[in-house]
Amino acid sequence: MSHFLFIAAALRERTSEESAELQLAHRLWGLCTSLIRTNLQTYLEPESRGLLYVLKVGLCADFQIVPPVQDFGSLDEFLKDELRTEARFGFVGIADIRRRALSSTASQSLLLEVLQIPDQAELTRRLALGMHRLTQDEYDAILAGMAEPSGRA
Repeated sequence: MSHFLFIAAALRERTSEESAELQLAHRLWGLCTSLIRTNLQTYLEPESRGLLYVLKVGLCADFQIVPPVQDFGSLDEFLKDELRTEARFGFVGIADIRRRALSSTASQSLLLEVLQIPDQAELTRRLALGMHRLTQDEYDAILAGMAEPSGRA
């Protein structure tokens, strides 16, 4: 089973937190690179789930990913304008969104431990890619290390 850690980065148009909130509110996650699109198309399964890491905030949500990967053109005109940067390579629907709160420092420590990443520089490099594929065991370990849900979206 493949699950995914998505990273919301700061954009020219908005902060990383604003970008994440916008996508969660519209119940979709945008694919900002062709590599992310290719990896999702390859590894996405009906039971796949996603975790959301917002830069400078930390792990803040988990959700069900609703296949298939969809093209940017299938968004309505409003969303095309709103999410042109986040979803330029397409998007996936998301459901069963659970808000969580784990500080950036605690999130980084948890990810270093669970993903067995040797140092902060390597974690930073991986987070900069925008997405990381997780095994079932890694996903479960990250969930176990996160704070209790603070509500549903």
